[in-house]
Amino acid sequence: MKNQGKITGTKGQVNNTAVTAKDAIRSAIPSNESALTPSKAFEEVNADGLAFNGQPSDVIETEAPIIESEKEIETPIVEPTKMEIKMGIAERIAEQKTILDRHIKLGDELARKIKHRENLKTIISTLEEFELSLKDDVDETGGNYYQGCLLTIKDDNGKTFTTKNPAIIKGVAEQVNSLCTEKLEEVETGIVNLIPAS
Repeated sequence: MKNQGKITGTKGQVNNTAVTAKDAIRSAIPSNESALTPSKAFEEVNADGLAFNGQPSDVIETEAPIIESEKEIETPIVEPTKMEIKMGIAERIAEQKTILDRHIKLGDELARKIKHRENLKTIISTLEEFELSLKDDVDETGGNYYQGCLLTIKDDNGKTFTTKNPAIIKGVAEQVNSLCTEKLEEVETGIVNLIPAS
């Protein structure tokens, strides 16, 4: 046979003591005398955050951290828009075009000066060759080697000036040689100064 036990209800009693609703719950939970209870000062905080007695309440207000230098500030990296990228490219193209135009102008100026230099060198060498051939012919006579030469100056209208005077011809030849040599030095200095230093 089985053991039959009898189940009886408590009917509002704990340990054979009648309990109310609060007592039933509280008496079932063991009392902890060390538990903290809220203080009255905590409940009496006014709108300024001060306790009723004028002391600061337990409410802690945090302030933003003070940044001492701009290095600590992190600025977000802003990606450029398509329009800004296009504007940047257009600016770079304009700068490169300006540089290209400047280089072309420099090249044209350099070519002009080089051509002028070559023309002056041709005049000087032609005059020197002419004088050398005259000197070879006149060494026998020992006189002015421009003897028998003719100097003619002609303008665009066809008017001419002609002389056979060897002293005038010699003076003009020396003056032309001197002027061309000075101008050649000036042009060569201009070429050197035109080329930018590397």
